[in-house]
Amino acid sequence: MRLLLSLAAIGSVLAAAPWSIETLFTRPYIWGTPPTQVIWAKQAPRLVFLWNENGRRFQDIYTYDALTKRRARLTNLEFTGDPFNPAPDEKDARLRSHRPPDAGLASFSVSDDGTRVAFAWKGDLYWVSTAGANTPFRLTQTRASESAPRFSPDGQRLAFIRAGEIFVHNIATGAIVQLNEASAGNATALQWSPNGKQVLYSATQPGARVQILPNYSGQFVAARPFPRTVAGDEPAPPLWFTVPSTGGKPVRLGEGASPAWSPDSNSILAQVISQDRKKMTLRIYDAATGKARTLTEIADPRWVAQTFSMWSPDGKSVAFTKDSDGFIHLHHIPATGGETRQITRGKWELDTERFGFAPQWIGGRIFYASTEVSTSERHFYSISADGTTKQKLSSREGISVGVVSEDGKHTAMLEADLKMPLDLFVDGARVTTSPRPAFSTYTWPETRFVEFPSRGDKATVKAKLLLPPGYDPSKRDGKKWPSVFFIHGAGIASSVLKQWGSYQDQRFVYNAYLASQGFVVMDLDYRGSSGYGREWRTGVYLHMGGPDLDDVLGAVDYMQSLGNIDTAKLGIWGVSYGGFMTNMAMFLAPGVFKAGSSWAAVNDWENYNHGYTRERLTTPAENPEAYRRSSPITFSHNLRDHLLLVHGMVDSNVLFQDTVQLTEKLIQEGRPFEEIFYPQEDHGFVRDETWMDALRRTTALFEKHLR
Repeated sequence: MRLLLSLAAIGSVLAAAPWSIETLFTRPYIWGTPPTQVIWAKQAPRLVFLWNENGRRFQDIYTYDALTKRRARLTNLEFTGDPFNPAPDEKDARLRSHRPPDAGLASFSVSDDGTRVAFAWKGDLYWVSTAGANTPFRLTQTRASESAPRFSPDGQRLAFIRAGEIFVHNIATGAIVQLNEASAGNATALQWSPNGKQVLYSATQPGARVQILPNYSGQFVAARPFPRTVAGDEPAPPLWFTVPSTGGKPVRLGEGASPAWSPDSNSILAQVISQDRKKMTLRIYDAATGKARTLTEIADPRWVAQTFSMWSPDGKSVAFTKDSDGFIHLHHIPATGGETRQITRGKWELDTERFGFAPQWIGGRIFYASTEVSTSERHFYSISADGTTKQKLSSREGISVGVVSEDGKHTAMLEADLKMPLDLFVDGARVTTSPRPAFSTYTWPETRFVEFPSRGDKATVKAKLLLPPGYDPSKRDGKKWPSVFFIHGAGIASSVLKQWGSYQDQRFVYNAYLASQGFVVMDLDYRGSSGYGREWRTGVYLHMGGPDLDDVLGAVDYMQSLGNIDTAKLGIWGVSYGGFMTNMAMFLAPGVFKAGSSWAAVNDWENYNHGYTRERLTTPAENPEAYRRSSPITFSHNLRDHLLLVHGMVDSNVLFQDTVQLTEKLIQEGRPFEEIFYPQEDHGFVRDETWMDALRRTTALFEKHLR
């Protein structure tokens, strides 16, 4: 028996997959492509979602019948060309030779009875039967681009946007009605009223800043204009209108975000955010007259939290979230106004941003996901509207977030744990299996969850370590291990999760690769990360790269305390806000990190968009010092260690100019650095060859300076 066990162990070692960047970052990825956009039909036990069962990037439409337990693929569009409406990069031979892999479909509309799904593809409209084995029916073939198709509640009409104008197409008769004119503002979103008699739509206001995005990869340089604010702008928010679905004069409602029709189709609930982002007013608009009344207001001297609001099924009440007690919780108020009552409470909060499912109010119960078990987990609950009889509906350790069918009888859950990437389960049955067979041949690194005090105010920081083979945090044998710090992006979100993949799959896989090569990887939820309450959320107010950098330096102190980490050989890397933090660490704590790889970093916050900077730093005119001390470019003269700058040249989020400007300043200051730019990449890299090249360069940097 011992011999057999030994032979089995040897066989498992021989079968273990080799760790290589080329293998890991060549599509189809071994961890697959998780399902997204999980939506129930309103009047049928039918689920519709986007997925790619082969692990490729392209997302097609799938459906699942909760009664028959049958899954079906409704579209197969990845290799379908359209000579009538070719993409711009298909018209240029040089661009065509290195096109990024297509992301596929981004959204769809399900008819209430669950029999049809409508979607836009390459600027035209299609619908497909959920019965399966059908070719999508092409509804339009036009030069103008159509988008945002939405079925009417009876499923007989389809509203959509074309060139900023809204049209309603009667599927049975073929009649088309136009509802607005772009001259009054381009329509950007639309919703049917529950009775199908009206359409609610948003329209842009004139005066928005337009910037250009140069692309140098084609035969000629092309500069695409796109709307983009910068810090200090005060852009006019979209206006909302209602209009009869058969045509007529639009009624102006006013400004607002996340509007929702009342069940009786008479009113619209919306959130109005003040320009300084310090107040949110919950308003109810009369759909016929546009007259508004205030339901409640939320204020915060720093900035208000992202708010969710919804009607009760009978339209008599409104539920919304706020963090006035320090954590994001559900509250309840009569739709006619009156006293606000808190529904959930405790030193934990609802998850309203990370995994994409909004709370639901079905019957007498509200369904939501929260951090109640742990900040490293998300679990699914239901509670009565009066705050009693709370029930925990998920059991897997890790991530379980869900959406319930309109009749309350079926639950779809996205679930993940430390060994399993996100996949879809319905009523407990597994619907998707995203990882490829090779996934199980990898021995993914052990995850150790830790916490430690920040170097500054000593607040507790949550983190996790990815451990290389043979490493024991408690072992003191004289060996010193090199370490790389990963700083997640966004400045919000979270990465310290009991979930394979955590913040972002590709970045997690690279961290796992580094662990396989003998690096201890530190991954922390610095100040601003989601799930930790208001004080943590707003802890960077007027100083990004201040308290959050202290959190990173607290992690350095923790690693020093272990006694077996070579803290003279630390590396750091991150993307977006993680790139920004990498640069702040390299410039403000010289000598702490011997090597840093900074991807798509904001280097001057005056270049970034209005909304994000207005919340955290106010405006450059109000607080120039906040912008100065929060921008890496201010401190670049301190660089003395080894820095690699990485950026996509068609980045529409953190513009390429941020790295160009930092490059110019580093040259002027005589600081040594390396850089690599990717001509066809946006903010998040998508081409395999880009990922492999950038990761090879980052790995070479760490191998050279940390070993």
